[in-house]
Amino acid sequence: MTNAPSLKPDIEQSVLAFAKAFRQYPSESFASDLFSQFPKNCCEYASLLLAWFLSEEHQCTAFEIVKGGLKDDREQMHLWLRLEGQNIDITAYQFDADLPPLLVTQTGGWHDRYSLISVESFDDKFYEQYHDDSRDDIVDDYRALAHLAREGKGGTWK
Repeated sequence: MTNAPSLKPDIEQSVLAFAKAFRQYPSESFASDLFSQFPKNCCEYASLLLAWFLSEEHQCTAFEIVKGGLKDDREQMHLWLRLEGQNIDITAYQFDADLPPLLVTQTGGWHDRYSLISVESFDDKFYEQYHDDSRDDIVDDYRALAHLAREGKGGTWK
């Protein structure tokens, strides 16, 4: 982690477990193509699934979904979570291999390269806005990742 901010240990453990499940789940096993190149091109949905997991694990719903555009090129957007003033990002390392798989920053940290476009409260029923097939795929992928994160499994898949 950078900038020395830290999450509550139980939340950090859950974030790390979920991020690990994402990294180690075989890309061809995802029901939705959205996640097949994790962490690339899936920051929005990965953040939403992470918020869903944390809301179930910790009954925490105070997450915000932050959308930013690069200050140098606002067409290049990125999304991450914010909780209690801390940015939580499990896909930032797609942009810089030197970043950790879990990046936690406060104002002025790595995320400061983005101009804020929007900040929205997390809705734990976000998936209901999608069409049936997409919704089912997202829910199936969430269930698989959440199960693996809860079980602490990381490498053996059948």
